[in-house]
Order: sequence, then C-alpha cells, then structure tokens
Amino acid sequence: MSFKGLILSLLFLSSIARAETGTFTVKGRFLYDSCNAPVVLMGPNRMVYWLDRTGLSSFSEIAKTGSNTVRIVWTTEGKPEELDTVLKNARRFELIPIIELHDATGDWSKLKQLVDYWTRPDIAATIEKHQRYTIVNIGNEVGDKVALEDYVKGYSRAITRMREAGYQTPLMIDAPGWGKDIDTLQAAGPALIAADPKHNILLSVHMWWPAMWGYTPERIRAEIEESVEAGLPLVIGEFGNRWDDTEGGAIAYREIIKTALEHKIGFLPWSWGPGNKPQKHLDMSEDGSAAGLTGWGREVMLDESYSIANNAVKPDWQCLLGAVE
Repeated sequence: MSFKGLILSLLFLSSIARAETGTFTVKGRFLYDSCNAPVVLMGPNRMVYWLDRTGLSSFSEIAKTGSNTVRIVWTTEGKPEELDTVLKNARRFELIPIIELHDATGDWSKLKQLVDYWTRPDIAATIEKHQRYTIVNIGNEVGDKVALEDYVKGYSRAITRMREAGYQTPLMIDAPGWGKDIDTLQAAGPALIAADPKHNILLSVHMWWPAMWGYTPERIRAEIEESVEAGLPLVIGEFGNRWDDTEGGAIAYREIIKTALEHKIGFLPWSWGPGNKPQKHLDMSEDGSAAGLTGWGREVMLDESYSIANNAVKPDWQCLLGAVE
C-alpha cells in the first residue's frame, strides 16, 4: 500500500471510530458523546429553576471556569418552552446540560410524578430536540430508606416508561437515602442497566458524607474503588465542603475529587451559588459570577491542580452540533 493509501485508510478508520451515535452513550463505566469521544463530566450544580430560570446569566459565568457540564435543578412546574430555552442556553455556552427534577427529593412515593412529567409528549419532544448533548437525571435524591427490591422495581419501570416515550439519552439515576446510599446503588446498578434496552444508564451518588458519620478519606476512596472494580458507570452528582458547621461536619472533598480524577469519574460540586439557605457555606460564588468564587469554590473550580479548570475537557461541540438546526 502506498503512503497516500495508508493515510486514507487511517482517516477512514478514524471516521468510523468517531461515527455519530445520536446521543451520549454509556459503554462499560465510561460516558461517550454523540461523536463517540469519551467525556468525564465536570461542572457545578446550579439551582436554575428557582434562581435563574433561563440559565443565561449562570451559564455564561460557569463557562469561564472551563466546566464541561452543569447539573440543572428543574421542577415539574417547568413549561416546555422554558425547558427548551434553558437547554439552548447551556448549548450556547458549551455546557452539557444534566437536567434533573427536584420535586421528589427524599420522597419515594413521588417517583411516578416525575416520570409522568418526563413522558408528557411536549416534554419528551423538547428533550428529543436537544438529545445529542443532553443527559436526563430522572429525579434528585428520590426516596429516603428504600428497600433494594423496591428501588430496582421502581426505577426499572421508570426506565421502561421513558424509553417507550422515545427517550434516547443517558438516564441518570440517583442513589436512595437522599442520594447518599451508595450500597443500594451499587447493588442495584447491574439490574438497572439490564432493565434498559439501550443499557444507557449513569449511576449517581451524592457524597454528603461528613467525618462525624465515619466517612474518612480512606472510606471514601474504598467506596469509589468498589464501584470501579464492579465496572459501574458512577458519577458523583453532588458533594460539598461541609455538611454543617460542627466539628465533625467537614467532608473530605479533596479525597472525593482526587479519587474521581484518578478513575475518570465525573464530579459535580454543590453548588454554584448564591442561594443555599441556611447552608451558605455551600455557596461557591458569592454573587453568581466566576470572579465571585471564594474559599472552597475557587479551590475546586479554578485554582488547584485538581480543579475543574485544570482537568475538564470539553467535547467537540462543532461535531455535536453537526446535525442540530
């Protein structure tokens, strides 16, 4: 084969490797974008629905940190045209939107209410319009103490209903126990992935794990590595610097981030701010701007070697938007 022929063959193989899949896709424990490139999700949570309904001012500032994603608080009161706008604005600032419903936080009985919203024809059509770059987080921290059997059954039914409604995107599922129960998430993970005909599931744990509850850096690392060894597609969907202001309220967030980076696991700190009440210590930015980042917010978003600014890689948005009108 001539040198020119070899180059053409390599280019052809490269084009196959980056063939468009139409949506983000989970393969094993890793996420790939709709152009088949790997993506590790890194960006903050933002209480968009309550504080910045269009997301415009929030996303413009978050983008300055180099984040490649934003987890968007939404509710079942959100209108389809509002949802369309917020997803467009995330796209505008090259942030992968992870859209989640907050209505059932801590309440397992409301899971059906969330799925009823997602499967409304007007809402499903809105997500379809943005499906090439969107991740749907079915519900935030649905349920407190939920039996494993009930958790698997409930979310399996949710997955089925959403796929039947035409959803192609990855579906992110939070752990029970207000998002904290990684043991149930790990036990249920294989069954939930198997319940999805697309096997396109992300498993999200919220690491509100303070020292006073026995969450040492060693235990945090062990829990993450247990998920890695099981091959689970884990995302750390929330964590903060502290649970409260008590002596034992500190969270080993540096260990969370460093272990996540080591194993190519996405992490989403809570939250951009302002707006956390009464836990103002969780506000990463004092005024919602990148310039207003302070304390732990500036540390994890901008300054340190393990910060999002120094580690997040954005997808090729030109490729992602290739088929978007």
